Amino acid sequence: MLDRTTFISPDRKYGIYQIVHGGVAMSPSSGADITRQGTPPSYSPDAVDRRRERVERCGFAGVVGNIPYGEGYPDDENEWLATEAGIRGYIKRGMNVWIYDEKGYPSGTAGGVVTERNPEFIAQGLVCYEYWRTISGPSKYRADTPGDRLVCALLLPLDGGEPVDVTHFLGAEKTTLRLNVPPGNWRLLMMSERRLFDGTHAAESYSEPRYYISLSDREAVKTFIEVTHEKYAKYLGDEFGRGIPAFFTDEPSLISWTIRPGVYPILPWHRSYPKEFEEKYGYSFFLAAAAVITGRGPDKTKRRCDFWEFIGDSVTEGFFGTILDWCRRHNIKSSGHMLAEERLQAHVYSYGSMYKCARLMDWPGIDQLNTEPDALMNQDIIPIARFLASFADVYGEGEAFTEFSDHVTRMAGKTADKRWTYASVGWHIAQGINNFTSYYSFQDWTEDELRHINLYTARCGQTMRRGKRASTTAVLYPEAAIWNAYTPSTASNAIDHSPHTMRIDQIFARTSWELLKSHVDYDYLDEDAILESTIEDGKLRFHDREYSCIVLPGADVLRRATVEKLALASKAGVGIVCVGCYPETAREDGGPINFTAHFERLPALCDTDDKYAPKGLIETGLIERHINLTGQGARRLLSHVRHDGDATIVFVCNMAPEPFSGELITRGVSAEIADPFTGDVTAANAATCGTDITVPLNIEPHMSKIIVIAK
Repeated sequence: MLDRTTFISPDRKYGIYQIVHGGVAMSPSSGADITRQGTPPSYSPDAVDRRRERVERCGFAGVVGNIPYGEGYPDDENEWLATEAGIRGYIKRGMNVWIYDEKGYPSGTAGGVVTERNPEFIAQGLVCYEYWRTISGPSKYRADTPGDRLVCALLLPLDGGEPVDVTHFLGAEKTTLRLNVPPGNWRLLMMSERRLFDGTHAAESYSEPRYYISLSDREAVKTFIEVTHEKYAKYLGDEFGRGIPAFFTDEPSLISWTIRPGVYPILPWHRSYPKEFEEKYGYSFFLAAAAVITGRGPDKTKRRCDFWEFIGDSVTEGFFGTILDWCRRHNIKSSGHMLAEERLQAHVYSYGSMYKCARLMDWPGIDQLNTEPDALMNQDIIPIARFLASFADVYGEGEAFTEFSDHVTRMAGKTADKRWTYASVGWHIAQGINNFTSYYSFQDWTEDELRHINLYTARCGQTMRRGKRASTTAVLYPEAAIWNAYTPSTASNAIDHSPHTMRIDQIFARTSWELLKSHVDYDYLDEDAILESTIEDGKLRFHDREYSCIVLPGADVLRRATVEKLALASKAGVGIVCVGCYPETAREDGGPINFTAHFERLPALCDTDDKYAPKGLIETGLIERHINLTGQGARRLLSHVRHDGDATIVFVCNMAPEPFSGELITRGVSAEIADPFTGDVTAANAATCGTDITVPLNIEPHMSKIIVIAK
């Protein structure tokens, strides 16, 4: 069952890593503030060692840090030697150090050094301007061009058919088109290259306004690695994979959208795109771009999907793949978090495909700026902890991380209740996140309180690494559907408020939450994973996972091959549940699928309410639940079930401000209950009936319990 000694006194490496920027300044100053940023008052060995002692006394697993951001960054030899000494000092005390890879954020420029070395590395976007009036021909027409440099101009026929490329009408001055307009009625679409800055993440971060790199540019990423990662390897490479487990990359993304409301929609752009796209897909990149921007034209679905698939592959290989290759050659893990994980459509304009990118991180992670329990339980956004932890479970090593904090609460001028931090730890653990890096201020926490939150985190993290998560339900990541629906927006944060896009966005989030609140362990799979899977013994098998049910939330577009694979799975006994719609459009050509005709038995279809929450999802009887939690407030609980040999380990977190009193029902013969807050482990006063066991369960507000059940 549970080793009580290791539960009471877990390995400290499963506690919290405090993020403290700056060389030996990673060692916090004296007093209660263990989060001091920047250069410490003194670099004296005694002062530095006292700071390290305090981090150790407070029970932290270690720190996340970096070389200081001084005037000589990143080449100051003295700063590197001081950083090396500071990091080695932590390691000698039995703590680990994660390396933060940037000066500020987003990661990729090394504080601007990369783009200063080569201005061609600066990210550019394709500003897309569609003139609002109809142009009729045959006629002559004059138009000045937007942006820094016109790349392509198209006349879009209003009566259907292919756009006509009129870029060659650009005059010698390179700023004006003088067109010979063919017969018919047309709209003019002009796409111009522009250096990305105004209104984008480059200018609107909390770090500093600075140009950013293109994530598609391998040479830019290699230069970033040379400036940062290679330096750390020079001074500390012998500790890679030992005292230094991972690099932390912070919010790299495409920035071809604006945080503030924009004027024209922007598409990702790199000079390599047109040639590479045409080589891969056999037609012009700009025809695909026109379909994305306007939502019109022949083969609209195919071209939209081709465009974002191409961008996703380019970003995945350019940034995440290049860093992953370097990390694996140097025996260290690639980790960090991306941007705007919470909204499905943001995955499109920030990465092309967040799914593809996340697959190429050893330890994928999230950025959780909220600590208030009600905000953490927001059903209108994706449960990001389960989303990213799913990649670690399905593709990786079972290690997933968070940068968590009370940022939103502090920005509102409030002080976070300390119990909320415990709730946040439970929220993460329940969804599968097990590495904690912290931007919590902790300014009013005593050393005893800090030791306890670290002990609590380590008890949860160590125990919930046992065995394997009991995910037998797969949720399709409806990528083709959102690629087809999303139209680049000039609204704040590029959100497309159209009903079609919002519907898919919300169905995906709400379906995910319905499964969580119904205590279903599940993973996310994309179409590639489904096509790569095998069907064995009535299950869909992918890597070491076996799924008895596949849920398709808002997936109105699918590949025909995926439909055929789902039909075979259904025939073998795998449950298929569609939420909101049956797939109706083929990703390859936009033609009809006739989805249900492929199935011997009709897949279940769950309707949605006016907020796109699925109705009757669990009632289909096709989704396996390994536990049942009963009692008032059960849907305010989050759970995580793991199988480890002859034991089932169940983690339950109470996210409500009221105590929970109820029962846990599952298969088993005996149970013990472990309290990570107190360290107590007690035999449960459980009742058995046949193969089932009923365990009385009482959990205080915002706290958690771990129940270990003998099968």
